[in-house]
Amino acid sequence: MASDAPKHYPVLLNEIISIITPHHGGTFIDCTFGQGGYTKKILSYENTKVIAIDRDINSKNLADKISEKFQQRFYFKNKKFSQLNDIKLQNEEIKAVIFDLGFSYTQIKDPSKGLSFNFDGDLNMQMGLNNFSAKEVINKLDIKELEKIFKFFGEEKEAKKIAINIEKERFKKEIDTKILVKLIQKTKKNKKF
Repeated sequence: MASDAPKHYPVLLNEIISIITPHHGGTFIDCTFGQGGYTKKILSYENTKVIAIDRDINSKNLADKISEKFQQRFYFKNKKFSQLNDIKLQNEEIKAVIFDLGFSYTQIKDPSKGLSFNFDGDLNMQMGLNNFSAKEVINKLDIKELEKIFKFFGEEKEAKKIAINIEKERFKKEIDTKILVKLIQKTKKNKKF
């Protein structure tokens, strides 16, 4: 990612730190490492250790830098937080587990991730560890499955209409980000979404 990328600030950092009290030491698990905001703050206290995981493959670059500085106190795994049980803990007594759910501003602004309709980047949304992209989902799933995704995950009132229009459009050509945005706008009669 470019060096002029916007800086990400972890949500409620001071509040989280006051709750987990790393100034008393201990081992912490950062389940959504991202850009390492919580991890760096925790490691600023002596006698702390952080085990961090993140599904975004770009997080590994920053994790490697932190690992150089805190070799004996920081461990990173490129995994989904749902794979937390796969991480081997060697008699570690975990003081706190942190989840900062959602996307960071820098992830949304990165066109290669395909997380925003405001960019012409690929319709991706993989975050590094998925077996399929959003483009594959849009272009291959049947109407019922697409409708479920839009209805339950997107809370979309026009889910059925959007799914039907996607199926009609993909008979003509493969759907990319631009086409999907136009299709949704047309389906919703150009209402803002």
